[in-house]
Amino acid sequence: MTSNSYSFPLGIFILGASFLFWKNVQRKWSTAEKLPMPYSKQTSWIWGHELEIFQHQASEIYIKWAASVGLVYRIKAALFQSDIVVVGDNSAAQHIFQNSTTHVKSPAFRRVIERLIGRGSYQRRLLAPAFTSSAVEAMADDIFYCVDKMTQNLLSTLRGTGRTNGHVVDIVPVISACTLDIIGRVGFGHDFEDGKSTEARAITSAWHKDVAISRTFVGFIAPILINVFPWIMNLPIPAFQDAVSRQVIHKLAGKLISDSAQNTNLLHGHDILSILVNGSHNLTENSEARLTTTELLDNLYRMVGHETTAATIEFLLLQLARNPSIQDKLRHELGTVASLDYNSIVAFEYLNAVVKEGLRLHPAGPPTERVALQDDVIPLSQTIRTEGGEIVSSFVVKAGQVFRIPWALLNVNKQVWGNNGDQFIPERWIEPGGVPSIDKLPHGPWGGVSSFSDGPRSCIGYRLGVLELKIAIAVLVRSFEFEPTEAKITQSIFPTLQPFADGKGGSMPLKLVSLAPGL
Repeated sequence: MTSNSYSFPLGIFILGASFLFWKNVQRKWSTAEKLPMPYSKQTSWIWGHELEIFQHQASEIYIKWAASVGLVYRIKAALFQSDIVVVGDNSAAQHIFQNSTTHVKSPAFRRVIERLIGRGSYQRRLLAPAFTSSAVEAMADDIFYCVDKMTQNLLSTLRGTGRTNGHVVDIVPVISACTLDIIGRVGFGHDFEDGKSTEARAITSAWHKDVAISRTFVGFIAPILINVFPWIMNLPIPAFQDAVSRQVIHKLAGKLISDSAQNTNLLHGHDILSILVNGSHNLTENSEARLTTTELLDNLYRMVGHETTAATIEFLLLQLARNPSIQDKLRHELGTVASLDYNSIVAFEYLNAVVKEGLRLHPAGPPTERVALQDDVIPLSQTIRTEGGEIVSSFVVKAGQVFRIPWALLNVNKQVWGNNGDQFIPERWIEPGGVPSIDKLPHGPWGGVSSFSDGPRSCIGYRLGVLELKIAIAVLVRSFEFEPTEAKITQSIFPTLQPFADGKGGSMPLKLVSLAPGL
């Protein structure tokens, strides 16, 4: 056998050994190596802690580990990548979010997001007018219309069963169709016909496929491979192409934009697309701040995602079904007015507390990842103990350090919220001393919860999201009593929060009892 026969495998061996050596050197240089690491029998040399995270419910294991080792710790990443620092300390998270130019989303993570929702230039000066208090108030009638239509459909379903004592309904497709209708109306003045239009069916079908694959090994390994080999996103693989919902909305709204010169409804409308188009037209043609059509459509889709809102509504209804006294207390408050409108919705104190508690316990987004572009000192609100036993109030990271920030860990950790931090207690937002002082809470645009992120990149559409939640919960609770079923409900995050009923993804059966007279 010639010496050339050995050259290729020898070269591969040298490259592999060099890679592992370099990774080991990087770890020795990083002070994150001193942070504690949770012990687990399931940690493996190839999957690190990642497989165990995947096998648990949404953020469940992050919270468990924080209880044992502290609010900031490191975990082993899969496929020999550098350790990841998990951040559950509010001061540390706020520092990372506020410094958005030096702590950025990882390039691989951005590629996945671009597939789902596009690039979205996030030029907030242009986007801000679409999400002011007055602009969102103008959208209230459309939200009420969609929610009322959903309620009437549910009432018709119950009448059709002839069961006066209630009927079990899988609320996921119902809620999802409603929030998609809301997108159509408040986003760009389009009717998705209760989820029955061709476009709506295409979006729903594609989403169900994403959810179905989420709990398979492919769902586990795909994001890891993308992180290690970002170039695979460029391969002609259907799963890596633009999300169907993004394609549909681009097609529908793009047609409106192309006809905007003749479409007076678009030029003078109150929907988000109209506001964005008018704002973009007001800029000079050569302005760098002017949004391209693609950027405008990506920003529209980014701001009004319907599945995140739907999931939060679904889990809020589950919490109310499991807590009938809270449901009755909310229904009593809602009954103090003859009919619901925007002013009454925003004035209800207990409704506000219920929605805030739902967002605290059930943030719809997956844990976010940030990468440090330069060396930095990360402050802590509470001291932590390193593996060497040192007590520190801050820690140093090197450029390239990856942070993972689970929203639920920020929202429920018992070191901040006390022993009942994982319980659904809306009264905590009303009663004196119910929540910790503001400096100890997560920061963000809707105070006290991290679910809308923080800093310059926080969710600009949070007012719309909150209003959707409030209107949907208010109308449904006035119309029905909700009771739990015997189904085992779990929650997973891929690509966003999803309910699983007895292992079936995208399902949540609840018993509905109509409160309509004469049913």
